[in-house]
Amino acid sequence: MRILLFLILVVTSYSLQAQIPVKGVVTDSQTGVPVQYASVKSAASATYTDHEGKFSLTAGNEDTMLVITASFYHSVKVPIVPGREIQVSLVPEELSIEAVTVTAHRIESRLLNVTGPVSLITASQISRNSAVALEPSLNQVPGVYMHSGSLNTNRITIRGIGSRTPYGTSKIKAYLDDIPLTSGDGETTLEDLSLLAISQVEVVRGPSSGIHGSGLGGAILLKTAPGSEAFRVQANFMSGSFGTHKEGISVSANLEKSSHLLVTDFLYSDGYRENNRYNRSNLFSYNKFELSEKSRLSVLFDFIDLKAYIPSSIDYQTYKETPERAAANWAAIRGNEDARKIRGAATLHHELAPKHRISLTALMSHSTNLELRPFNLLNEENLAGSARFSYVYQSDRIEWVTGTEVFSENYTWATYRNKVVAPENRLSDNKENRLWSNLFSLAKWIPLSGLTVEPGLNLNFTRYDYLDRFTGDGDASGRRSFPVLLSPRLGLNLQTSSRNAVYGVVSHGFSAPSLQETLMPDGQVNPEIKPETGWNMELGFRGKLLDKHLWYDLSVYRMLISNLLVARRTGEDAFVGVNAGRTTHNGMEYDLRYNGRLTRKLHWNVYSSGTLANYRFDEFTDLDKNYSGNELTGVPPVMLNAGTEIRTPNGWTTSLSYRYNGRLPLNDANTVYSDPWQLFNWKAGKSFQFLDLHWKVSGGINNLLNTQYASMFLINAPSFGTTPPRYYYPGMPRNYYVTVQIGYIR
Repeated sequence: MRILLFLILVVTSYSLQAQIPVKGVVTDSQTGVPVQYASVKSAASATYTDHEGKFSLTAGNEDTMLVITASFYHSVKVPIVPGREIQVSLVPEELSIEAVTVTAHRIESRLLNVTGPVSLITASQISRNSAVALEPSLNQVPGVYMHSGSLNTNRITIRGIGSRTPYGTSKIKAYLDDIPLTSGDGETTLEDLSLLAISQVEVVRGPSSGIHGSGLGGAILLKTAPGSEAFRVQANFMSGSFGTHKEGISVSANLEKSSHLLVTDFLYSDGYRENNRYNRSNLFSYNKFELSEKSRLSVLFDFIDLKAYIPSSIDYQTYKETPERAAANWAAIRGNEDARKIRGAATLHHELAPKHRISLTALMSHSTNLELRPFNLLNEENLAGSARFSYVYQSDRIEWVTGTEVFSENYTWATYRNKVVAPENRLSDNKENRLWSNLFSLAKWIPLSGLTVEPGLNLNFTRYDYLDRFTGDGDASGRRSFPVLLSPRLGLNLQTSSRNAVYGVVSHGFSAPSLQETLMPDGQVNPEIKPETGWNMELGFRGKLLDKHLWYDLSVYRMLISNLLVARRTGEDAFVGVNAGRTTHNGMEYDLRYNGRLTRKLHWNVYSSGTLANYRFDEFTDLDKNYSGNELTGVPPVMLNAGTEIRTPNGWTTSLSYRYNGRLPLNDANTVYSDPWQLFNWKAGKSFQFLDLHWKVSGGINNLLNTQYASMFLINAPSFGTTPPRYYYPGMPRNYYVTVQIGYIR
């Protein structure tokens, strides 16, 4: 018995000696305010800071470092010093933006060392700009122009690519946590996503086909993160002009072997214009599981239920005199879309060996839409699946990623004479199978200290199989397989100092034709249509100046686009695609962000971004009309953004933003131009604690000076009979909103 007690005493004594008590405090480096609920981890244990920013844990004898992570801050590692209290100052993400890790090129890299034009939108920027839409944040990215005709009608262009798409966004790839949001024929929809689910946005400006496949304009990558808190519940309320209100709840939890995020929200608006009601519900779930030391699994689910009415575009006289009016034919029929979307995906990451790992992503999505239009009733259904496999080798100087991505989509659509979906009313019945596959290979090589070389290569195969199931007027079924496209890329980054770098890139891009562009006026598949292709050559500079207070990103580029796709209108709802020529896109972009102090207690953020562009048709002949030398339709040559934000240590914030858009040509002939316009938006808010809850109350005024402007344009709008062309989607007049966030954190 004595021997047993002695052994227990020895083991207990050894165990106590092998444990190191660690204490510390975490504060904001800019304000000195304690950072609450920051995650503090050693190899042996983990904890969270309290309301005073303090923490304590017991580290193992072998532990040498702590990892401190907090939402909206840059994570840090600090050494463990036995017997000494650790003082940690976390830098807000906007202050340390150059150190934020991005994966826009499929390889993790600090933003400072990225080998191409990549812009970052942080969660705090999204929250500052809008509680409803991503559009204000994307429009602050240089080179990006997001039209917004209404909450459900948008078009995104990057460096002029996609500007001539009649409706919606094309030629730009988009992903949500490695899940493709772009359809099989290149259409992308972002406006129906919940902002509460988005923690970061990375924008690749310019051709990204060498990395992401069919993306001549670039790529938009949306990221999700549960946050750093052990447990958080946040309720969000917003009320604004024109009957707009939004309610949402987000719940996040970080457990020992898993982390979870659940978001549900509801958005409703009567709209500024006639026939402009909008009603959307979202349910989003993101979960990560540590299966073992070498394996982890992430699972995502997204559901969207949408009913939105369509006011459409109006002519110039109506736009100037009664901009709240809807297009007469859409108002008369009460045109609308009624859509349901569901997506589910899973990604498995596994480490094969210390330098070798693999990942596998699988996705299934299904959507339906019933759209009532003046000319017919459209019934759509889409079933898509995709898979991606990648292998990664990583050593001290080389990281290599290679793999394949396959996407298959079954799209069916039918049109009917009136408001009833019935066989006797059918006008058309179609089915298309879309298949594309990418074989990609990219490398990150650091031959010398401070020099990064990234070559990349993508092979793409795209095929459309079209079945005409309404054969009363003839069978137009057919197949279109495009040649295998090779898209190389070479990027360089030279870090000239600890805080500054110069980068250069040569990249190839392409965009496959959309469904309508592959069909001829008689419905037959066009065997001659070719993908748009192009090259981008760019030189850029990014880094920190003025004692690390000023972040800058400057670039100049030249893009040469061949086989320009033209959607030639053959009816009110009919288009045919033709390859009509070449365009040249020359431009300069800048992004400046300054963080400093007005006084000892007033912190000041100032930002400005802009694009100066010269986009022209080199050779462009459409039927018997020659538009060579004209400006590219639908893109302003000057876009400027600026703003300022002032914060106090006791939670007060106020911000003022400014946006300018130059005039742009509305038709290929350059005979009609829009008017230039400028907008001011103002916002103020207060964060505080009450009843052990975290509160944030804010309010603002959009379009402060009540400017009349068009927030979207219908490019090359037709004129039928004596009716004038309808180019204009009026922007909202001065409008007001109030938001309230209530959070419980432990």
